[in-house]
Amino acid sequence: MHVRAARFRVALVDPEDSEFFTGLRTERFAADPLGDPFTFGFTVFAPSTEAEITTRSPLGPVSERYYQFRSGDTIAVRLSNGSTLRAVAVTVIPRYSSIRLVSAIMWIDAESFGLARVAYRLAKPVDREMTWRLQSGGRWSPGLHIDISPPDPADRAPAPDSTPDRPGFFDRLVNGAFNSVFPRLRLDISTVVAEYELWEMRHWLPRSVTWRGDMSAMEGVTAAGLAPLAVPAMIDWTLEIEDIRERGAEATAGTPATAAAALRLWRQEGDIISGALAEAEPGETVTITPADRQALVASDLLPPTVWEEEGGVDDAIIERIAAELAGIGTGEGGDRAEAPSPWLFDAPGKTLRLLRYNPVERVSLGTRLQRDLGWGRAALTARVGTARVAPDIDLTLQRNHPGHTMLVSFYRSLRDGEPGEGGSTPGIYVTGDTEDFHWSHGAAVRFLPPLGERSWLSLRLFAEQDAAIPSDAKRNRAGAAVAWAPWWGTLKPGSFGGGGRASVRASAGDNPHVRAVVEGTLVIPLFSRLFLGLQAGTARVWGDPAPHDLWRIGASGRWLRGHAESVRGARVHMARIDLQRPIRFLRLSVFGDWASAGGEDFYAVGAGLVFMDGILRVDVARGLGSNGRDGADPVLKLHFRGDAWF
Repeated sequence: MHVRAARFRVALVDPEDSEFFTGLRTERFAADPLGDPFTFGFTVFAPSTEAEITTRSPLGPVSERYYQFRSGDTIAVRLSNGSTLRAVAVTVIPRYSSIRLVSAIMWIDAESFGLARVAYRLAKPVDREMTWRLQSGGRWSPGLHIDISPPDPADRAPAPDSTPDRPGFFDRLVNGAFNSVFPRLRLDISTVVAEYELWEMRHWLPRSVTWRGDMSAMEGVTAAGLAPLAVPAMIDWTLEIEDIRERGAEATAGTPATAAAALRLWRQEGDIISGALAEAEPGETVTITPADRQALVASDLLPPTVWEEEGGVDDAIIERIAAELAGIGTGEGGDRAEAPSPWLFDAPGKTLRLLRYNPVERVSLGTRLQRDLGWGRAALTARVGTARVAPDIDLTLQRNHPGHTMLVSFYRSLRDGEPGEGGSTPGIYVTGDTEDFHWSHGAAVRFLPPLGERSWLSLRLFAEQDAAIPSDAKRNRAGAAVAWAPWWGTLKPGSFGGGGRASVRASAGDNPHVRAVVEGTLVIPLFSRLFLGLQAGTARVWGDPAPHDLWRIGASGRWLRGHAESVRGARVHMARIDLQRPIRFLRLSVFGDWASAGGEDFYAVGAGLVFMDGILRVDVARGLGSNGRDGADPVLKLHFRGDAWF
């Protein structure tokens, strides 16, 4: 079988301009037409590692050790030549949750037992198995590492001369500190659909593959946590098969008779070969990547496809299949030794991302216990401050549905009044007066879009009692908050993008009021890998707000940096300009802030470092001018921020 091209598109990640996966080339993911379909796209490349999620295939000889099978309906499959055949749907149920197992549906031809279509997803998202490595072998080599650790020695026998990868002390120290600061990542390969075609009524061959997944953070399972921001990944392949030569048959006239002849015929100067052909094992795929990849798509040398019409499945079918896969669940039996524990514990003091400072708690040490429930997660987060105040406690249950995510929370939490959806918790490092904060006891229900949606709409219903600091005046309230955060374009540097946030929060009971925020953002690429970020926003409070219901800007750095204390107001405006340049896995930033509250203007300039597309940034800002307000003097100040647009 000669495969001349695998055409695909990547909606978000550009392998030629990747900040975190240098050397990643998407053609390495291409679906091997001779391979098991349950391995399509399951290879992860990073600068220092090349790890493969070795899926236990439902087509393997011992698959019943890992899967249960259930036959379903018989459907009619229409081929491109107009004929039809019968295919039986078989549901594949993993016996336990593991990144090496899949939930799948196979449509099997009732006569030839060939696959007409296969759809699957990982039985479990890749989360605790994935960590960052900055150092490897004593060298600076940032990248992601996936720890598969198959317990079965026969599953992957090491080579006689192989040595285990044992990081040194300094490697473990640097990597451990980095992973304790940054949120854990979560990779969910949610839907893979492979379409097959019966070529000349003899051979079932892959026609197209649709791959959907998303990367997000695991740390937002709290009552006031950020919506699970996820970066979607979408890859589509359409396989265009030039010719098929059965065993023992002569080569078709005009086509190379051997793989070596094909290599000599097709290779041009500057092309990249994925392996050494002379050392390739029988059946191994060797990929030739042209120096100009776009030239292949437009080349007159590319022969016509054997298919009579374009293949693939539309978005509506993908959504329906994704919902069916998400509802499969897990079966019974099987050796669960390789399944990870459903519990995950972050010890106090060891997890730096749960460490924070504010004038109420002073230094606050956090700990978190999470439980994977299959259909979602439960998270208990507790913080104890050195200022001898009562602990901050949050218990949240997350339920994942195909169409939305629901979080139910019970909490006693420290809150502040930053612009946002409402009820936000203090960040890593926040200064100001204790009057800028209050305690909140209550319960809330949040409805969010499914994980993986970049543009999301959320609804929060709450009933709580607020306690002012330091007067301890209590207010009973109930209400709702609606937030919308659209984004258009890609998120990678060098491309246009735009979006914003809009939220309205209404509270009834004591001190009834309404708070509203609108923000807009625009990212503009410039020359020499520079890009410009522009942001503007306005916020307003109506009704009878308590002091802590007013908007607060200044000390936290959310809308204004470089000022000693907070500035309160019922109406605030802001604008920001930010110039950035990517350098390896971070970005250098210089910026300017403007904000207005109570009829007075405030300014700041500064520089900072942005990590992982805004998951965390560190800024040094200097306020400008004299505003005449007590406690709001311009200063040189350090700010830590998360969830930044740029």
